[in-house]
Amino acid sequence: MNGFSRQKGALQSEQTELQAGLQQAQTELRTQEVAIATRQGEFRALQNSQRVLEQKIETVLYDLENLKAREEEGGRKRELLAAEIGKFEIREKESQASASDLTAKLEIFRQQRDAAGTAVTEVKVALATEEQLCQSFQNQQRPLENRIKELAHLAAQRRGEISSFLTRKEQTESDIAASRHKVGNLAHEREQTSAQTAEIQRQRQLVESELFEREADLRGQRARLSELQQQRGAIEVELAQKNMSVQNLRERIQQKYQLSLDNIRSECITITIADEGAPKIQTLTPEEMAASGAATDWNVVGEQVSALQMKLDEMGPVNLVAIEEYEETEQRHQFLSTQFDDLVKAKEQLLEVINRINTQTREMFTETFNKIRANFQAMFVEVFGGGKADLILVNEGDVLESGIEIVARPPGKQLQSISLLSGGEQTMTAVALLFSIYQVKPSPFCVLDELDAPLDESNINRFVRVLQRFLVHSQFIIITHNKRTIAMADVLYGVTMQEQGVSKIVSVKFHKADEVATDQPTTLLVPPPPVTTIEAEEDAPHPTTETIELALER
Repeated sequence: MNGFSRQKGALQSEQTELQAGLQQAQTELRTQEVAIATRQGEFRALQNSQRVLEQKIETVLYDLENLKAREEEGGRKRELLAAEIGKFEIREKESQASASDLTAKLEIFRQQRDAAGTAVTEVKVALATEEQLCQSFQNQQRPLENRIKELAHLAAQRRGEISSFLTRKEQTESDIAASRHKVGNLAHEREQTSAQTAEIQRQRQLVESELFEREADLRGQRARLSELQQQRGAIEVELAQKNMSVQNLRERIQQKYQLSLDNIRSECITITIADEGAPKIQTLTPEEMAASGAATDWNVVGEQVSALQMKLDEMGPVNLVAIEEYEETEQRHQFLSTQFDDLVKAKEQLLEVINRINTQTREMFTETFNKIRANFQAMFVEVFGGGKADLILVNEGDVLESGIEIVARPPGKQLQSISLLSGGEQTMTAVALLFSIYQVKPSPFCVLDELDAPLDESNINRFVRVLQRFLVHSQFIIITHNKRTIAMADVLYGVTMQEQGVSKIVSVKFHKADEVATDQPTTLLVPPPPVTTIEAEEDAPHPTTETIELALER
């Protein structure tokens, strides 16, 4: 089995390697195809460049041919003009030789000479012009020849590159053919490997089926062994129980009959019980029992012992105080029955009261919670100048045991839990919740200990405005360092330390000019110690904190 597993693992690893090689060959084939496509594109581009260069070369050659034709035409014109000049010179010599003879015709010849000179001048000018044009053509011929050479060199270079690309193309095609041949070999090997794998799978299935049968047989053997072990355990337990029963019987015989079974000699007593008359008793030794083949019938012995024991138990001892004990037990039973009935009734009454209290409490809590929730939603908008807030019961099925989650969304933020808000936002949310509860059930006094500490100026103003709304319902004692909160107080208390270790309480009471003292609720501001406040008396020390100075300016 291990050999098959190893062979299977080796074949699977070989198959994996072949598949990896096949994938690599396919990848290389795709890479070569991409390279071939790239080279073909480059080859086409080079062919286009070659065609353009050939067209340019043909154009330059055409220009050179035109220049050569024009140069030949200029040469012919120059030769004609030179011939005409020679003729005119000959005529001039002939005219000069015959000048003495042709004196009469001198003026005519002079005129002819002048005309010929004019013509010669014009021919010389035309010749110079043609020579300059020829020189310019000659000057242009050399750069054009150099350009033709460069283009020919570039064309040769491009032809070399094209030949190299063709060589590389042939090599790539040979590589592709080799790769395809290799892919075919790999496919053939893959088919062989697949056939071997199928054969191994078939052998594996046979082995697995044989293994399954053996495992089923092994499970049956184990189940049988387990049953035998359970039977053995049951027999051992039964044996232990029998031994304990024997030991108990020995102890009972010892206690009841003061007899030790170990001291009783081994003998057999045969008792024959008749319907009438006394039983017949016969004593036999073990040897006689073995000789006669007699055996003890323990079932009959047990029945006889049980019957005799029952008779003894039925007789029992004589109890002289049984009647008194019965009366006492009866009275105790009646008393306990009465107590039990009272407890059952009390339990029912308590459960009824608890249910009634829970129902009433649930109704009161739900009503109060809804009021506080509505007040909190409105108060949050007032405190923050917008936004949204809500109180949510965690478990609406059991409101008495449910927690309450505070969800708040200040202006410009998303709805989130109060634990994700900043310190000032949490404080303002707490203020909104506090005064929402106050609206449901206000108290005569309220103590706020540095509630405005984390608030900025704008939130302090909102806090003061909300606080002023509730002055008609309660008196507020506020411990604060904030100037704006102190400025709204009616009475100011403080602790000053004129001497080291000696504190003194001072107070200041504020009244408006047109206000008459009334019994309306007031706000008491208590700055935290050791803030120094001012005395109400004339000899009080000057204030030592900026907080109290601003409070007095009011």
